[in-house]
Amino acid sequence: MKKYKTIVYVNFAPYENAGKILDYLTSRFDTVLAFSFKFHSVTRHRYSDLLTVYTNGRKIKEYPLIHAPVLSTLTFFLLPLRSLLICIQIIYYLLRLRSIYAPYHIYFTVNAFTAYIGNVLRSYGVVQKAIFWVWDYYPPNHKNHIVRMMRWIYWQFDKHAGLMADKTVFLNDRLVTLRKDIHILPQDKSYPIVPIGTDPVNYILPKFRLPLKLVFFGVVKKSHGLDLVFDNDKELCRLFGETELHVIGGGPDFTHYRKRAIHSPLKTHFYGYVKKENTIRNIISKCHIGLAPYVPEESNVSYYSDPSKIKAYLSLGVPVITTNVFTFSKKISKSKSGVVINFYHPIEYISAVQTIVNNFSRYQKNAFSLSKQYLYTRIYPELFSDV
Repeated sequence: MKKYKTIVYVNFAPYENAGKILDYLTSRFDTVLAFSFKFHSVTRHRYSDLLTVYTNGRKIKEYPLIHAPVLSTLTFFLLPLRSLLICIQIIYYLLRLRSIYAPYHIYFTVNAFTAYIGNVLRSYGVVQKAIFWVWDYYPPNHKNHIVRMMRWIYWQFDKHAGLMADKTVFLNDRLVTLRKDIHILPQDKSYPIVPIGTDPVNYILPKFRLPLKLVFFGVVKKSHGLDLVFDNDKELCRLFGETELHVIGGGPDFTHYRKRAIHSPLKTHFYGYVKKENTIRNIISKCHIGLAPYVPEESNVSYYSDPSKIKAYLSLGVPVITTNVFTFSKKISKSKSGVVINFYHPIEYISAVQTIVNNFSRYQKNAFSLSKQYLYTRIYPELFSDV
């Protein structure tokens, strides 16, 4: 990778350091201007939207960004106004800090709207190069007509952002194939694939001991499948006795699951949004099974993504229970690092827990072994090569 001095990085909470991407940027660039915006209500902190400046790997300055808090029911309805606010703040701060940190060698983001902003900034000479790491596709077939309309608008930015960028990279082949099938991307052009990375820890994997401990990490929303866990809590506790569920993260359905936990035999711990990565890793490392039971609906964005929560579980040698929603589930099944279940067959969930517990050491070692194949320091250089 060429040596660049300054990079502008734009992402949304709580994914700023998903797969250690922010750590990678701060270790490879002299200066990083990291914009973090909040979409879902993952935290109640007043200044959850931040511009953080890192120099030589150290945080030197934070600028609180304006965030327009809204009720979860109005999140999508007011999305255009919130997007405009994001656009204004990115432009404002890059111009304001230009005399201190410019030239901005690279503008790097994972969202189509913010990628479009980067392309515009490049055309006016504010940034030199724009890189779009495509993380998602939002199917415009959602049952809610407001959400469906917002996804259609987002798609208008998505169609152009990848073509305009100096370099476009995708999380998986499914994202590329989709765009080629609908003739957004040229059929004869190849695009680099860079998945979410892992950070395998070097420690002695703990042995299984009761009580059984399950962990869920990420944005707390119904499409991520936690209802499956609560729907089958009594059967699980009948088989394993006292069972713990650790939920790390906030989100639009956080209150819903807090209420469900009141009437559940599961000993549930809600941590809310946790900012410190060491705290997150410490909680996950003490658990036996990582949960990622995504609901297999056609409108589920996860179908086209790469699950950062699963990469976090695997990095700590924690076996996974997930559904066949994303392409990475095939790797999990093949490597025996977890069990892939049918979300609509609850008996498979219970059976998956039993299978992992009965063969815990093998699944644990396989999970850790799979994580080593996606070491972030090995795969992320491709993001910035040839730019």
